[in-house]
Amino acid sequence: MFKQKLQWAAAALPVLSILFAGGCGVQPTHPNQINAFDGDTYDTFLLAHGALTALAASVSTSYPKYKPIFNEAAAAYGVAYTSYASFRITPSAQAEVTVTINNLTIAIVALENAFEIDMGASATSIAEIRARAKKLRSSAGQSGISVSDLLTELEIAAAVANTIPHTGPYAQLAEMVVETTSAALVAETSAVGQPIDLTQIQPIPAIQ
Repeated sequence: MFKQKLQWAAAALPVLSILFAGGCGVQPTHPNQINAFDGDTYDTFLLAHGALTALAASVSTSYPKYKPIFNEAAAAYGVAYTSYASFRITPSAQAEVTVTINNLTIAIVALENAFEIDMGASATSIAEIRARAKKLRSSAGQSGISVSDLLTELEIAAAVANTIPHTGPYAQLAEMVVETTSAALVAETSAVGQPIDLTQIQPIPAIQ
């Protein structure tokens, strides 16, 4: 089984043009994955790990007000990781992993939403970006392509951040959001075709 890439229209997501899991080009699976679910879940962890690792330094040094909500996301990551590590030993626990991954996605979305509110992102812009993303995901689904919920949310967050004036008071916060999505994509793409390695997705420490 292969994963593919879906090209987002530039008008829909101007920051990052590639959404992994749909469209053009072919991405090989991990050679030691148990099944497709295993490989897809590992990719989701790579994205989450890349995003949270990138955020940790910025939140710790420049945006301490987000520590509590960041730590909630880190805790959700830890629970999901434990569940996934168990799954790799006992593959029958797939349903439990799905639940914890969903909770992790929700926690990261809550963190991104906090950024959107503080950046003063336009509700109209957010709605338009989400509508475009929904349409693209629907088209992908009709083609039999599965698009990661977490990746979609990270792409949306970056697109919303890109609507913030680059010289405005919230430019630095917006840049942090864009860089978070970039870091997540780099982490995921660096493991393309490589064996699943749990040392690459270890739990994220809470910020003290």
